[in-house]
Amino acid sequence: MLSIELLTMRRWISLVCLIFLVSGFIPSAQAQSPQWAIAKKNFNLDTAGFLAPNSVRPGEQVRAFVTCPSGSFKLTAYRMGYYQGITAKPYWSSKSLPCLKQAPQTINPVTHLSESHWQASTQIPTKELQPGFYLLKITSSHQHQAFMPLVVRQNDARGRVVLVIPTMTSLAYNTWHGVNAYRGKSGFADRARIFSFDRPNDWGYGSGKYLFYVHPLLVTAERLGLNIDYVTDVDVATIPNLLQGARAYVSAGHDEYWTGQERTAVEQARSNGTNLLFFGANVAYWETRLAPSPLGPNREMILYKSAMEDPNKTNPTVRFRDTNRPESALTGQNYNCYPATGNFTVSAPKSFIFEGTHATSGEQFSGIIGPEVDHFVTPNSFIGRIQVVAKSPVTCGGEKRSSSSDVVYGVSPSGAGTISVGTMRWVERGLTGSVPARTRALVTKFTENLLIAAASGPIGLRYPVS
Repeated sequence: MLSIELLTMRRWISLVCLIFLVSGFIPSAQAQSPQWAIAKKNFNLDTAGFLAPNSVRPGEQVRAFVTCPSGSFKLTAYRMGYYQGITAKPYWSSKSLPCLKQAPQTINPVTHLSESHWQASTQIPTKELQPGFYLLKITSSHQHQAFMPLVVRQNDARGRVVLVIPTMTSLAYNTWHGVNAYRGKSGFADRARIFSFDRPNDWGYGSGKYLFYVHPLLVTAERLGLNIDYVTDVDVATIPNLLQGARAYVSAGHDEYWTGQERTAVEQARSNGTNLLFFGANVAYWETRLAPSPLGPNREMILYKSAMEDPNKTNPTVRFRDTNRPESALTGQNYNCYPATGNFTVSAPKSFIFEGTHATSGEQFSGIIGPEVDHFVTPNSFIGRIQVVAKSPVTCGGEKRSSSSDVVYGVSPSGAGTISVGTMRWVERGLTGSVPARTRALVTKFTENLLIAAASGPIGLRYPVS
């Protein structure tokens, strides 16, 4: 068996290659709205920024920290959604502001924490922003551009579908002028152990994982007219009773890094009748801890990936399964492998999930399996009844072993439904134009069925596991 270090290094090298492969699927100015999107030629690391905090209620203070080498810049706040075919709407723009080339970030020689101790550039008037998820677009006078993500929360999640922005996973992969959770300058050994939100992100033109793994799902949910609340994973971990009364909790395409508190909050919500929808794979795999940064609480993420290295011996940052909390207890299945290849294969076409898709048993659809997948395991830690509705044969990893990528549907004693699609490409490719039309039609209808059913209350009370 390969060591965690070797697997992680190999996975990181492959992920670097994946960035270039999937860059064609990032919403572009031609494919989406020319007002909000960023063309690859306009993204330059010399112009970047971050917000503190990055999740607020309307009217709460948000400061923007921006660096650009010369000239001036403007900010525009775009609410992401669905507006008669356009997927973003501008709500606020700043005046022209002078550029400041901010100080280089500080790097801790032991933990490799990269943090930007910058001057605030301006404040964002959040009273002018309705609840939702925003990308604040920086545009310099040199036409260099970058995004800064912001969540504006509702005051109450009761009766709503809660869509979670996976900020901690974006943090783990961020390499902006530093290192990330996978690789340092020489390899796995000098990777970062602590990560900060006080730093721009180099993924997704500054948006982190959003453009790849959240945007197509968010647009689908907004197009359906659902009653949605947007929160971050850090919000779920740190705000008591945030999910109380929520109809559904929605996790997008890549949601790998969780705190133990977040995991407990989500499981408690399910016990109270909240449906859980997981539209990705490798969910809640690594356990993290949060700590304050100079700019506020819960702005640093601790992640040693080693009980031996972690100075906190009572709550080490290791895999959840290493502390007897396997991911199957949450999602109904376990992380399987990377990279995985195969075709999506239908097993239970009579399930309500496939209603209106006209799919048949054994029918296959290309383009949505991989790069990471989950699978149903026995014995399984899920409490309740569970069914595999799609079992897709896959070839796993460099060793080319045969396995599967599964879609599972479980019903908890509360009646809440738990659905996990078991593949990362569900959102990134399945809900975009980068797959065959028949695949996109299946994924879109399947996703709509789940969102609509989950928004109506505990799914299992209407659709018991057969």
